[in-house]
Amino acid sequence: MKYVFNANIPTSPIQLTDDGDVKFFIGLNCTNGKLPVPLCITVEKRIDNHNQKSICNSYFECHMSSEIDKELNEDSMLMHKSRHIHCDSVETLTVDGENGPRFQNESHEGYKVHDWNMNETAINEEDYRMNTNPTSDKQVTQIGSFRTGSAQSAEILTMIDTSDGFIHDNPTIIEDVANERQNMIQQPIVSGISDDHLEEHQIYSSKKELQKKLYMMALKRKFEFKTTKSTIKLLLVECFDKECKWRVRATKLGISNMFQIMKFYSTHTCRLDMMSRDNRHASSWLIGESIRETYQGIGCEFRPKDIVADIRKQYGIQISYDKAWRAKELALGSIRGSPEESYNTLPSYCYVLEQKNPGTITNIVTDCDNQFKYFFMSIGASLAGFHTSIRPVVAVDGTFLKAKYLGTLFIAACKDGNNQIYPLAFGIGDSENDASWEWFLQKLHDALGHIDDLFVISDRHGSIEKAVHKVFPHARHGVCTYHVGQNLKTKFKNPAIHKLFHDAAHAYRVSEFNFIFGQLEMIDPRAARYLMDIGVDRWARSYSTEKKYNIMTTGIVESLNAVLKNARDLPVLQLVEELRNLLQKWFVTRQQQAMSMSTELTMWADGELRSKYNMSATYLVEPINSKECNVNYAGISAQVNLDTRSCTCRQFDLDHIPCAHAIAACRFYNISCYTLCSKYFTTKALLSSYSECIYPIGNEIDWVVPNHIRDKVVLPPKTRRPTGRPRKVRIPFGGEGKRTSRCNRCGQYGHNRKTCKRPIP
Repeated sequence: MKYVFNANIPTSPIQLTDDGDVKFFIGLNCTNGKLPVPLCITVEKRIDNHNQKSICNSYFECHMSSEIDKELNEDSMLMHKSRHIHCDSVETLTVDGENGPRFQNESHEGYKVHDWNMNETAINEEDYRMNTNPTSDKQVTQIGSFRTGSAQSAEILTMIDTSDGFIHDNPTIIEDVANERQNMIQQPIVSGISDDHLEEHQIYSSKKELQKKLYMMALKRKFEFKTTKSTIKLLLVECFDKECKWRVRATKLGISNMFQIMKFYSTHTCRLDMMSRDNRHASSWLIGESIRETYQGIGCEFRPKDIVADIRKQYGIQISYDKAWRAKELALGSIRGSPEESYNTLPSYCYVLEQKNPGTITNIVTDCDNQFKYFFMSIGASLAGFHTSIRPVVAVDGTFLKAKYLGTLFIAACKDGNNQIYPLAFGIGDSENDASWEWFLQKLHDALGHIDDLFVISDRHGSIEKAVHKVFPHARHGVCTYHVGQNLKTKFKNPAIHKLFHDAAHAYRVSEFNFIFGQLEMIDPRAARYLMDIGVDRWARSYSTEKKYNIMTTGIVESLNAVLKNARDLPVLQLVEELRNLLQKWFVTRQQQAMSMSTELTMWADGELRSKYNMSATYLVEPINSKECNVNYAGISAQVNLDTRSCTCRQFDLDHIPCAHAIAACRFYNISCYTLCSKYFTTKALLSSYSECIYPIGNEIDWVVPNHIRDKVVLPPKTRRPTGRPRKVRIPFGGEGKRTSRCNRCGQYGHNRKTCKRPIP
C-alpha cells in the first residue's frame, strides 16, 4: 500500500499493509469520538476474474464489517454495514464521526478520482492513477483526505496485494510512522553551528546544514571523519579511524530538503595519533561560515592574519594566510552576494525604490552588449527639500570604488540651514572623464530643472569644467580654494605663498584683497600669474558677484567620501542600498533635531549670529535715514542699508546673515536681526528640508516587479583590474602630503595617544 502524506511538517512515504493499519489510522486521528473531516475508503474491484472478485468481496464484507466496526464501536462510533457488494460498482465507505459511517453505491462509469490535497500541493499523477489494468495483480484502494486539529492534511493511495486471492495481513508499520511524526513535532529544526551538540531525531533544514554542523563538531572535538555515502536522500559518515565506532546516519524527510539524524553513535575510540594539527575539515568554506557573523555590516577590520590567530586560539589548528584570505572572501561573498548578481538585480531595485519613494529618479545605461556603463540616483525626498529649503550651491566631486569591478562614484551635495551635508544625487561610472561627467551632470540638470542663481563648485578637474559650462551654461562655476592652495604648495614650494593666498581668497573687501594679493605678487610673480589664469572671480570671495553663502570648498563632498569609505568596498547593489540607508538615517535624525529646536534660526546660524552680536556691543552707530546708517569701530567705518540688506564690509551681502555692523544698526533702530537672515537659515526651513521620509525597499523576495523590468539584463562592466594588491587608499594629489598627528596625552607630534610612550609627571 503506497501512502503519500502532505502536511505542514514533511514526512517520508509510508505503507499501510493491512486493515489493522487502517484501524490504527482512524484511531490515531480520531478526537473525542469524531473525525473533523470524513475519511473515505474507495475500493475498485477487478472485473475480469470472478473467483478473485468473490473472495475479495467476501473478505472485504466480513473483515471490514466485523473488525473495523468492532474497533470503531469501542470509540463510541457506529458503523453501518452493507451485505451486498456488486462487481460492476465501486463501494465507498465513509466514516463520519458526526453522522455515523455509511456505504454509498456509486456507478463505476461515473467514477472519478478526487483530489484530496488540502494544501494545494501538486502530487504526482502516477500516485493518483487508479489501476484498471485487467491483468493487474493489485487492487487499488484510495483513502481520502483527513484534517486534524493542527490543520494538517494528507493524501493516501493504497495498493492491496491480492495475487493469491487473499489480502495478506502483513506486520503493520504505521505505528513507526506515527512515532516518527510525533518526533518531528517535538524536535525543533536545528539551525546554526554555534554548538556541537548532536543527538538522534534532530532535524536540519538541509543536508548542507547538517554537514556544516558535523565539520564544526570535528574541529571543536579534534577528530576527523569520512563520508561513507552521500546521496540525495542519505548521508552516512563515520570516524576516519576504522576501529572507532563513531558514526552518523541521516535521511531525507519526504519531498522536503530537511534531513533527520536516524542513528548516532557518539562514543569515540579512535587513537590519538589519528589526529592531525591541520584538520582536514578546516576548509576555507567552513572557516568562512564560522566567521560570517564577524563581517556583518560594513567597516570590519578583521584581517586574514587575525583569522589565522583566532582559529589557532579557538581550535588549535594552524591554517595558512591564503586559506584565511579565501575564508574572508567567502564570508563576505555569502553576506554581500555575487557582484555579477548585484548588477543584474539593479533594474528591479531601482523600480522598487521609485515605487516606495515617489519623486525618486534613477537611470541605468548599458552598452550594446548589455554591460553596465552608468548609473544615476536622486532620492525624491532630497529633491523636494532642495527646491524649497536648501541654498542653491552644489558641490560635485568623484571618488574611486574598491569593489571587484572598480569604477568611480560621482556625488553632488549641498549644505542645509544647519551647515550639515545634504546629499543631492549619486552616480556611478567607469572613471572621471569627459563623457562620464557630462552624463552625470546632464542627469543632475534633468532632476533639478532650471535653478536661478545656481552656483556649482568643484576642484579644477578639466572634465568637470567642460561639463559644467556645457550642461549649466547659466550657472556660475567656482573652484575649491583648498585644492588651489594645495596646488600652490606643490608648484611653488613656499609656505608664505599658501598663507597669503588663503587670506586673499577669504577677504570680503576688494581693498583688503588687493593689498594681500599685492604682497603675494611681490614675493612670487609666477604664483600670482598662476592664480590670475585660474580666474580671480572663481576663487576670491571679494570678487564674487553670485550668492555663494560662504561655501568656498568641496569639503562637504570630501566629508561624504570619508563617510562612505567602507561602503565603497561593496558591490554596486549593496553600495546603492547603503547610500539610501544613510540618507534615511540622516533624514530621521535631522528631522527630530529640527523639531527639538526652540530658536527661530538653526543652531549653527543662531551661534553665528550670537558671536557677531557680542562683537557689535561697542560699535558706534551714526544714522543717515530710517534705514541707513554709518557704523564706526576702531577707526574703521561701514555703511549699512537695512532695506537692501547690505553693508560695505560685504559680509552681510555674501553670507546673508547680518554682520556685526548690521546688528548694531538693528539694535539702534529697534529692529529684530532675525528678520534680516536668509530664509534658508530658519528652523522652519530646516524642518521643511527633511519633512519627507525615505522608505526602505524591503526584502527582495517581496518585490513586485513587472516582467519587462525583471527581464532586463545588466552585465558587469568591461573592467580590467590592475595586477598586484588592490589599492584601498587614494593617491594623494600634489601638495597634500601626510598630516602629522598630535598626541592628546603628552601634546607632542609624530605619534598618537595609543602609541605614546612618554611618562606623564
